[in-house]
Amino acid sequence: MIAYLQGSLEEIGPDYAVLVTGGVGYQIFLAKNTLLSLPELGAKLELKIHTVVREDNISLYGFRRGSEKELFLKLIQVSNVGPKLALTIMSGLPVEDLAAAIRGEDLVRLTAIPGIGKKTAERLIVELKDKVLAWLGKGGETAAPAVGTPTSLSEEAISALVNLGYTRQEAQQALKSIPGASELPLEKLVREGLKALS
Repeated sequence: MIAYLQGSLEEIGPDYAVLVTGGVGYQIFLAKNTLLSLPELGAKLELKIHTVVREDNISLYGFRRGSEKELFLKLIQVSNVGPKLALTIMSGLPVEDLAAAIRGEDLVRLTAIPGIGKKTAERLIVELKDKVLAWLGKGGETAAPAVGTPTSLSEEAISALVNLGYTRQEAQQALKSIPGASELPLEKLVREGLKALS
């Protein structure tokens, strides 16, 4: 099993990078946010690796931080979530926000991730909420503010709108224009934000 690779960044594809180490090029699948954080071609790169072996294929999944790999391993334990879907989920939200959304049972935020329907989001919450809480308790990531506080609700709404393709600034301005925004539940806040943006 390959658990770690260090080498020179040779190629960046739409969902993978090629890392050359010891004269061998390894194709490693990465989440979108990891792809965006990569250095320029030819730079030295270290990745934590999860190896998936199937009858006809060996796939490598890479992570810059240990916490990303840990969350990925939790995601692929969920029924009907394979490595590719787990990377899609991790591409939709940073690790800290994803953990907070699962912990806070935030269906709006989870279903805003492209490719994630309501059933998958519900499964993530049911199967991972306790594991994420235990992981956060061990210091896996800094605990996010409790869902339900006004600042947290507006942050959740901003994040949902950003995931739908708007800029953070557009989302913030749209929410400021909603009368009584701090009293609205999250789903209504997102809906009103979308109305303001359209």
